[in-house]
Amino acid sequence: MKTLALTAVSAAALMALAACGDNRTDDVVQAPAPGAAPAPVTETRADLAATDAALAFGMSRKQLEDADLIAADNTDLGDVEVLVLDAAGKLTHLVVELDGPGDVKVQVPVDQVRGLARNNGADKDLTTDLTAQQLAALPRWTPPAQ
Repeated sequence: MKTLALTAVSAAALMALAACGDNRTDDVVQAPAPGAAPAPVTETRADLAATDAALAFGMSRKQLEDADLIAADNTDLGDVEVLVLDAAGKLTHLVVELDGPGDVKVQVPVDQVRGLARNNGADKDLTTDLTAQQLAALPRWTPPAQ
């Protein structure tokens, strides 16, 4: 009887671990194939990719996901909302919700941004040489299907 109970408990624990390991996040997504919606990635993959990307900008993952996008003239352009990965797990775009009416979200290539320390380095944001008009002309973001 004890063996049956232990087997049942072990099976339940394995199912719980498997479910946790496949948790999906929509804060970090796989870039879609043409005409398809982006796909959320596992938390494990998101952690690895986002941490690597954040370090490249001299930030923590939390700082990257909470970053503002600042113009060269120190104007706040918007907020980072989603990190977009390619098939190899490399960060290619940041989805930025632009300041202004309409909650417009655009895909900003990561090669167009760089890290920016503000307030004596305590807060970290991203900066770009793109103007608000150039950002508004970037491809719109279509969120993953829920």
